[in-house]
Amino acid sequence: MNIGLLGGGQLGLMMVEAAKKFDASVTVYEKKKICPAASACDELVVGDYQDKVLLREFVEKVDVLTVETENIPFDALNYLSAFKKLKPNADSIRITQNRLIEKKFINALGIPTVPFFEINVDNIDTVPASFFPGILKTAMFGYDGKGQFCVDDRAALSSFEKQVSVTEFILEKKVSLDQEVSIILVRDETGNSVCYPLARNTHRNGILIESVMPASDVDPELNKMAQKYAKTIASSLNYVGVLTIEFFICEGSLLVNEIAPRPHNSGHQTIHGCKTSQFEQQVRMCLDLPIGSTEIQHVTRLNNIMGDLWFATNSASPKEPNWELITCSGKVLKLYGKEEPRIGRKMGHIIEILDNK
Repeated sequence: MNIGLLGGGQLGLMMVEAAKKFDASVTVYEKKKICPAASACDELVVGDYQDKVLLREFVEKVDVLTVETENIPFDALNYLSAFKKLKPNADSIRITQNRLIEKKFINALGIPTVPFFEINVDNIDTVPASFFPGILKTAMFGYDGKGQFCVDDRAALSSFEKQVSVTEFILEKKVSLDQEVSIILVRDETGNSVCYPLARNTHRNGILIESVMPASDVDPELNKMAQKYAKTIASSLNYVGVLTIEFFICEGSLLVNEIAPRPHNSGHQTIHGCKTSQFEQQVRMCLDLPIGSTEIQHVTRLNNIMGDLWFATNSASPKEPNWELITCSGKVLKLYGKEEPRIGRKMGHIIEILDNK
């Protein structure tokens, strides 16, 4: 079986590594020749997502399709889906590509989100005062804090008027956070679904810095509700594969923040902490195999390694960190093989096993 993987980033790399357990081959389609998945995949096809001739050649090589990022153009997803099955389906990915569409979809299911307001050139001066202070976000292509701006009042919002005329934005009201958590669900072709335990997440400047699984200090009732929300969302999307839901816990209430139609940064702990990793689950769904066990075997903590670490000595040029000083017994280092370290760029992660279970 040859899996066609759209996207060659670090999630793709770990998916390719998981596929080797099943002797499945993986052909990756990526815009750039140098990417993390290139070092492990069976074949790399480098091309633009608008190149239908190359997309056709790619899809004829594979048996099934999946993604490692939601930022694949919908036209390409729709085109490829006409030839081979895409897991998850193209419409699921389309909904998660746009924050505004995503939140309206979630609310239509009766599931709460942070209060939000659609911003356009006609209403930028009339946004209700109740939405301030808020966070202005681009509706599409924002991740790791990119495309997000704090706006304390209407005057601050009005300064973005030129950008609003050419880019779609959403304004989210700032809420008082108790905790940030996420849940990862796996759903198969027949509608069976299983969730991993909640992970407790810590962000800095919109980027995940630390994640612990399981989030043992979360109210068990909220854990049940998170699973219920995740299963409702997955069922409504007719979803197949790994799906991640990020939540805010605010004054004891659970609010959906974002959906990711793929394995997630907060699920890397599953590689060392669970019987079946999130990446193996995605491969299993591609190969029509049963869902693997999500049983926790160890309490684990993830710490992302950012490109900032290469500039810790205030040097103008990046310097490779001393990994022996950073890692020690009980910690597992994973570097993604990215060519250029940059401030705010995820270069790898460390998983620490916190128990001796």
